[in-house]
Amino acid sequence: MRTLRWAWPVVATAFAVLVPWGCYALRPDRPLPLVVLDKTVPFRNWLEHRSLFWLLGHERIVKPDGSPYAYASDYLGAYPPPIPGDPPERTRDLAATDVASARLVYLADTYGVYRDDLASRERMQAALERSPRLYGGLTSEEASAVASVPEQGRILVAEFNTLGSPTGPDARERLERTLGVRWTRWIGRYFPRLEDTGEVPKWMRDDYEREWRRTWVFRGPGYVLMQDDLHCEVLREGFDVERIGLTIERERPLDARIMEAADRVPYPYWFDVVTVATGTTALASFQWHPTEAGRRRLAARRLPERFPAVTRRGGRAGGSAWYFAGDFADNPLDPRPVPFAGYASFRRIAEGLKAAPSETAFYWRFYVPLMTSILRDAEGAR
Repeated sequence: MRTLRWAWPVVATAFAVLVPWGCYALRPDRPLPLVVLDKTVPFRNWLEHRSLFWLLGHERIVKPDGSPYAYASDYLGAYPPPIPGDPPERTRDLAATDVASARLVYLADTYGVYRDDLASRERMQAALERSPRLYGGLTSEEASAVASVPEQGRILVAEFNTLGSPTGPDARERLERTLGVRWTRWIGRYFPRLEDTGEVPKWMRDDYEREWRRTWVFRGPGYVLMQDDLHCEVLREGFDVERIGLTIERERPLDARIMEAADRVPYPYWFDVVTVATGTTALASFQWHPTEAGRRRLAARRLPERFPAVTRRGGRAGGSAWYFAGDFADNPLDPRPVPFAGYASFRRIAEGLKAAPSETAFYWRFYVPLMTSILRDAEGAR
């Protein structure tokens, strides 16, 4: 009896491991033709899209021939060289023929690769300061190619930074019409330490000092808002906004596609401010949590306290165009697979129970459930 009593924990542990693994292993593959465009790949870390590919693998989304999607090769854009610091090995723009058979087209990032990005070499750190562009920006031909996607009953997803620099005005206007949004030219980002010159770009500090004619002396966490090089606003945690100053909230009534995503999720990276056109729906919005001082600062800039984060514009025959007004797929996720059914749900719940949000909370609590739903829609596209 004593032996059996000690055996129970071993049996329970084995059961807890083997059942999720077995359920994952027995799940069928889900063929889905898709195209991912990422022009911001200076190094072989593929930061701007690898978390999307992790989700494809976890959901057993595979290519039409049954082989798995690989984040290092199954995308279009910039292809980094073997030696860090060298220019892109090659580049490949998106063409109309690429989207012809794709049920999902995902524009992950088009900011591009710049000369000084490569200076860090083995450290593989993108440059803070501006430098000559080697490759980047959405072209007018690419904008025209993706415009047909929702009108042919398929799904287009675009996210920050496809509307902003260095995309030109013609391509931007075409993409704005397709997505049903208008970029206000305001962008923003959260910084955990506003005094960190290794994280806050000098051009950002210079723009502030030029507009305000005072020295940048900010310390601690906060948000920096920029409109071109003309306007710069700083919202400090504890002074202008609450401890968690910017969150994502789902719009009511809840759309079924966003039902599993969470509310009041802190957003930790780049975002832009857009407005929606008639016929476009905001399914989720960024929400500022300002103090009275912060509310006055936002009002003085004519910036809303709530603005679209996830928009959807319906197309023909069930097609749709989505815009994520943030760098949603840029995530420090470990790209190694986790072959257990229910792992994503477990992480979503676990992140929600933490007293302080982690760096990956947004990915597990918001992005994963949203993209899982969009992938299901894409499977049903014609």
